[in-house]
Amino acid sequence: MTGLAAGLVTNHTGRTRDGRSAASVLVEAGVDLQVLFGPEHGMSGAAAAGEAVDSGRDPETDLPVVSLYGLERTPAQETLASLDVLLFDIQDIGVRFYTYISTLRNALRAASDAGVAFRVLDRPNPNGGDLVAGPMLDPAFRSFVGTDRLPLLHGMTVGELARLFAAREGAPPPGVVTVSGLRRSTRWEDTGLPWIPPSPNIPDLPTARLYPGFGLFEGVLLSEGRGTPHPFRWLGAPWLAAPRWLAELGGPDGIPGVTLEVIRFTPRSVAAAPEPRFRDEEVSGLAVHLTDPEEFQPVLAGLRAIEAVRATHPEDFGWRRTDRGFWIDWLLGTDRIRLGIEAGVPLAALLEAEGAELEDFLTERAAHLIYPDR
Repeated sequence: MTGLAAGLVTNHTGRTRDGRSAASVLVEAGVDLQVLFGPEHGMSGAAAAGEAVDSGRDPETDLPVVSLYGLERTPAQETLASLDVLLFDIQDIGVRFYTYISTLRNALRAASDAGVAFRVLDRPNPNGGDLVAGPMLDPAFRSFVGTDRLPLLHGMTVGELARLFAAREGAPPPGVVTVSGLRRSTRWEDTGLPWIPPSPNIPDLPTARLYPGFGLFEGVLLSEGRGTPHPFRWLGAPWLAAPRWLAELGGPDGIPGVTLEVIRFTPRSVAAAPEPRFRDEEVSGLAVHLTDPEEFQPVLAGLRAIEAVRATHPEDFGWRRTDRGFWIDWLLGTDRIRLGIEAGVPLAALLEAEGAELEDFLTERAAHLIYPDR
C-alpha cells in the first residue's frame, strides 16, 4: 500500500503480537497513513459504555483521530475524499450487540459511497467460529446495538462480516488480511495471542464468553456487575433472595457449563462504570464461574437466569425501560422473546422457533466464510 493515502479504523486492540500498534507499524512500513478513526470506548479503550468520545490526536503517531462515537458514528465523506483505502483493525468478541461491528458496517458503507477501497485486518472471534445462536434481529429493532440481520451470536470474524455486509449493501467486496492457520474450530486459547480487554467491562476471556448471555441483564432491573471487579459475572439486586433464585435454577450446577455461587457485593463508581446500578448499595446475588465453554449455551443461560428471577420475585422484577421502549428488546433484536416469557412459553420453544431464520442465515453466511472448519 506504499503510495496510497490510507485511513485506519482502530483502537488499543489493533496491535501486533509484540505489542506495537497497527498505526505505528503501518507508518514504519512507509504507508501514507493520514487519519485514524476510533470506535466506542475511544482509542485507549478506557471510556465507559455509552460515553461520548471526543476526537483528538494519537499519542503514538501524532495522527489526527476522528471519533466515531460522538456526534457522528460514520466517517464523513469529506474526510474520506483524500483517501485511497480505509483499513479496519479492531478486536471484536462476536456478539451482535457489541458495537464494534456497527462501526465496521458504517465504515464499509461510507468507504463504498466515497469510492474508497476497504480492507480488514482480521482477528479471531473469541466466541468461536462454530457457535451460532439466535434470536435473529427483527429489522424493526435495527440500531447501533443491532446493526444488521444477524443472530445474537453469529460465529464470524470481522473480515467475514465485512464480506457479508458488502454483499448485502451491493458494495465492492472488501479485501481481508486473513489470520494464518485459523479454523472455525480454533479456540482463543490455541491462538497464542495475548488477551487485550476490548472494552473496560470485558477484562478477560471468560467474561467475553459469558457476556452474550449475562450481558442481557442490562435489560432488566438488576445489577449486571458493572462497578465491581467482575462485570457480567456478578449479578443481583438489594431486594433479591439469592438462595431462592439459585434453587429455581437447579442449584450451583443448574446451568450447564458454569457453576453458580451465592454472594453479596456493592457496586461502586469507577471509570468503567461511573453510575452503576445500585451504586453503593449492598446487593444479594449470584457469581457465575465458567467451567466448560464447550457445554455452555450463553443465550439460553442468560434467559434462564432472567426467567428464574421473574418467577421467584414477581413483585420486584422488571424490564428496563428507555425512551425507545424495553431495552431487552433492542439487545435481543426482537420483542418475541420478552413477550414469550411473559406469556409463559418455555425458553427452549422460544429459541427453537428461531430455527428457520437461523438456517437461512447459515446458508447465506456460507458464501462469505473464509476459514475452514478443521
